[in-house]
Amino acid sequence: MKKLIFILGIAILFFQCSMDRPDLDDDPNDPIPGAGTDFEFNTVDDSKVYVSLSDKKDDPIVGVPIEVMSKNGDILFKAFTNDQGVVEDHLNVATMHSSILLHISLIGMPELFEVEKQASGFIFEYNGIIETSHHVADTAYTENTGTNTVAINNTSSQRSLAVNDVNITYHGTYSSNGVPDYLESVNDVISADLLLLIDASLPEKQPVPTYHPKYLDGDKQTDIDVIQTADVYLTFVHEGAGWRNAIAYYTYPTNDPPSSESDISELIVLFPNLSYAGSGGGLQSGNKVHLGQFEAGTSIGLALLADGWDGNNSEDYNHLVFSNKELNPEPDESIRQHNVLLFDEENELFLVGFEDVRRDNIPFWCDQDFNDAILYFSANPIEAISTENVNPIDKPVDSDNDGVNDVYDDYPNDPNLAYNNYYPSFTEYGTLAFEDNWPDLGDYDFNDMVVDYQFLMRCNAQNRISEIEASYIVQALGAGFRNGFGFSMDISPSLVSSVSGSSITENYVTLNANGTEAGQSKATIIVSDHLHGHFPTFGFVNTRTEDQYHDPVELAVDIAFSSPQTNSSLGLAPFNPFLIVNQQRGVEVHLPSYEPTDLVDTDLLGTNEDSYEGQVSQHYKSRSGLPWAINMPQKFDYPKEGQNIRRGYLAFDGWVNSLGFSFMDWYQENDGYRDNDKLYRKN
Repeated sequence: MKKLIFILGIAILFFQCSMDRPDLDDDPNDPIPGAGTDFEFNTVDDSKVYVSLSDKKDDPIVGVPIEVMSKNGDILFKAFTNDQGVVEDHLNVATMHSSILLHISLIGMPELFEVEKQASGFIFEYNGIIETSHHVADTAYTENTGTNTVAINNTSSQRSLAVNDVNITYHGTYSSNGVPDYLESVNDVISADLLLLIDASLPEKQPVPTYHPKYLDGDKQTDIDVIQTADVYLTFVHEGAGWRNAIAYYTYPTNDPPSSESDISELIVLFPNLSYAGSGGGLQSGNKVHLGQFEAGTSIGLALLADGWDGNNSEDYNHLVFSNKELNPEPDESIRQHNVLLFDEENELFLVGFEDVRRDNIPFWCDQDFNDAILYFSANPIEAISTENVNPIDKPVDSDNDGVNDVYDDYPNDPNLAYNNYYPSFTEYGTLAFEDNWPDLGDYDFNDMVVDYQFLMRCNAQNRISEIEASYIVQALGAGFRNGFGFSMDISPSLVSSVSGSSITENYVTLNANGTEAGQSKATIIVSDHLHGHFPTFGFVNTRTEDQYHDPVELAVDIAFSSPQTNSSLGLAPFNPFLIVNQQRGVEVHLPSYEPTDLVDTDLLGTNEDSYEGQVSQHYKSRSGLPWAINMPQKFDYPKEGQNIRRGYLAFDGWVNSLGFSFMDWYQENDGYRDNDKLYRKN
């Protein structure tokens, strides 16, 4: 029961509330079978994230943005690979996530991988080859992964089909998942330096008309012109498409380009299925084919057969797009161009980037980044290919010289900041829910204070945190006490340069000049010393449906550090949150196994129902193994006043009984998981 010590005028209200406790078939404070003081009640887990990127020569790929995502697409964490090509850090991940999605913004490899959790955390290593152990997350083609190993017979190279006056043939035979049997025996090495040049020229989700309009100038070359006898090759670099496309080539006299499809006598398919291994195909970046030897005066164009691969051949396509823009389907000639051609003098190649979706489908399909298919031409000799009117490949632009390409830099003109991280995610808030009767037992409705939280962490190019903006939304106060709220981090207060936004209205909290709480060896931030003071009532707030509803109150504090900090040095968001009970500074309520601050009244530790006997793991657990606070990695539908959490959340006991190995999603709105009559809902 809650301690009811307020003035007589409202004491009756609290007394009435104490009578509202429902009849239960057992005492809600009884131990849950299987639970004990060893159970942490964790819904999140401190997880290591390790990503290593290198090319086939083991050269690190530096400055690549890495995003850790949940299965529903929420971005949980972001960082850039360091000068070793590595991202290594820790973050709190919901225990219900046995795997994460890894989004890697690097041309030359698939964008999205699913990474299973190992004992050591989430580990991903790439050295220029997509390993079979890496699961490429590709929702478009999960049922079509090219596992049939029966080879297409030799007659496939002779097959042709007339479609819109274009004959389709094949350069040779291919496997059951569309990988050519005529690949060169030695793949090209796509170096880290080349990948960064390509990424600077055709970055993902950056529209070429906006980012590189010069690529679309009408006089720029989009085919290659052979000006002396040469052997010509085409190398696969990247595909960023939802479709399983095919790539074909055609030739024509340089001085007589085609003006319609009927002018092209034959499309020769080079890559029947331009899809990565594990992502609906079997290609690796660097796979290379020899087109043949061509004489001067010959031009070579490419055609993309959109969604062409059907599991057997490339003839049942959605539409064709050509490197000769006059042949493309858009009525508006200003948007007919579907590829760009860029010359890389240093690496002696001609880069080709294709947009596979009709450009008149903006904004619903076409992102116009021209990297749905990326390949390059090479030749022996390279001088045999004309560079006249060919755009040069671009180099990365880093305006503030912090090592992060401007296109990925949230702060391109600030060398001290590079990107924003959010916890739990950009779209989600977590929830902290407290009981305030410590060291006595409460009624375990976990609504004495319910606060949603989200942390914005502004980071530099070295993946260190320079500033934090902590946002809290106070949803409910099911308490008779006038409580305060704060959190501590693992660093010294001297490493904090300033704190702003704290609400200090009473006289029991003292702050240092930098805004941290005085008398603390760890940086401690008081968000508010009087939560009820933000509402028009000192009674229960949003815990009883018969009472007036009050709009939640948002509180925010901004923290700047004197030197950038790592996630691990700070202690991982949401750090060490705590409730200050009834303006008694020494009475703190923390999450289970979290240490109190230096200002706690140590005489209270281990008294009444508190189980502490000197071990950190015993902090803030009752003798029957129950906590006084719980952290949820998403917004939490808390119980009504007096309704024990075990009654509102029907899978809670099963979760605790299994010591957290079952029902890890007990707080989700799954069938059979809730008794909604016992959870608070706004009237």
